Amino acid sequence: METLKSIFRKSNLDYDSPNLDLFKFHPQLKIFLILNGIFFNNPDSYIRFIWPVICITTSLVGTSFELMFTYHGFDVKDYSFAIECFCYSIILSAVPVVNISVLYNGTKLVDLLNSMNRDFLHICNLGSTYRNSFLKGQLLIWQLCLIWFSFTIAISISYTASTIGMLMYQSLFATQTENTLRPMIFPFWLPDDDPYRSPNYEIFMFWEIVDMIVIIQTFCVYIYVLFHVLLHNYYLMSMMILDCEVLFDGLDESVIKLSKYDRNRIEVQSILNSRMRRIIEWHNFVLDSIDAISSVYGPPLVYQVAITSIPMSLAAYQVADSLEHGKLHFLFIMVGIAVCLQLWIPCYLGTLIRNKAFAVGDAIWCSGWQGTPLGQLVRQDITMLIMRSQIPLTIQFTGLPPMELETFSSIMSTAYGYFNLLRQYTDMD
Repeated sequence: METLKSIFRKSNLDYDSPNLDLFKFHPQLKIFLILNGIFFNNPDSYIRFIWPVICITTSLVGTSFELMFTYHGFDVKDYSFAIECFCYSIILSAVPVVNISVLYNGTKLVDLLNSMNRDFLHICNLGSTYRNSFLKGQLLIWQLCLIWFSFTIAISISYTASTIGMLMYQSLFATQTENTLRPMIFPFWLPDDDPYRSPNYEIFMFWEIVDMIVIIQTFCVYIYVLFHVLLHNYYLMSMMILDCEVLFDGLDESVIKLSKYDRNRIEVQSILNSRMRRIIEWHNFVLDSIDAISSVYGPPLVYQVAITSIPMSLAAYQVADSLEHGKLHFLFIMVGIAVCLQLWIPCYLGTLIRNKAFAVGDAIWCSGWQGTPLGQLVRQDITMLIMRSQIPLTIQFTGLPPMELETFSSIMSTAYGYFNLLRQYTDMD
């Protein structure tokens, strides 16, 4: 337990090291992105395409199978089977969208992370107020990464454990007269053959294991990188607010009465300009960072927003249907939670980013420029920053609504509507 606590809190990390950078604090970034075909040391290597191609191929084949099973389920009026297969087909179909988008925009993502690394190094070499606040935020990102990773692994283990547990029961306790079928991770059907006979069972079981690994890995990395970048920008804007609070501290106001060529006034002007320059540069980086993450993850987010209400309603139907039969469908409860979280996380962080951007404008307005004659020296810069901060900062992509909690609430309402329609349709039959 002490070892786990040490890992969770990063107790063994040298927080005072002058060489502490983004990739030393978050080594998982490079490791995770290798799975998306992004190599930092050898970016032009063709080896990087192997795993993404495997992911795309297996997910497309898996989607085709699940759609075939869905048609069969509705044909024989086995709605539980059909709905479960259709839910899995939607989840699988998101894998190619994520992998293709990241591969196509990989250079933008690498440039973004390198820029984040430069800001990380710069802030870690500032005063303790900046450094401690920023590293506290980075520690939270690390802890959220571990929680998200553990949650996705728990889903994988649950599916695997339920299948292995049933196999062990059949091997140890089931009798020949029980006429049981060997379980699979996902439901399966073949038109003119028995998928549960050997070697069909072994082949399809291996395929389903690969599909499960692909799904878990894709969403684990995709959601993690997305919330890491957004939270990094959130804490960077916190640094901007700290700068706004001390913009005029320690400067001699009397120099405003001196000639603009006076050495003392030039020195104060230079200090003030450098402070203002850092705020504006950080603000520009946040804007560019949100644009970059919009390009990289815009298509998957559009797909998420468009389809999340469907698997959410299907998962809810499976849980409700199992409860009516006196069972608790634990696996689909976890699937429903995962589907909900993978949309709630970007929407919640989008709301945080939007509000934080407005807070930057409020901070520069309350920096005290009205009460000091030094405000005349940077009035134009302050005005420009206030005007820019009034524009809502959000992920923007064609066909993508604002990634905010209001959007999440609307999608959940739509999912509830689909759930009611589905229940009415199946009850009529």
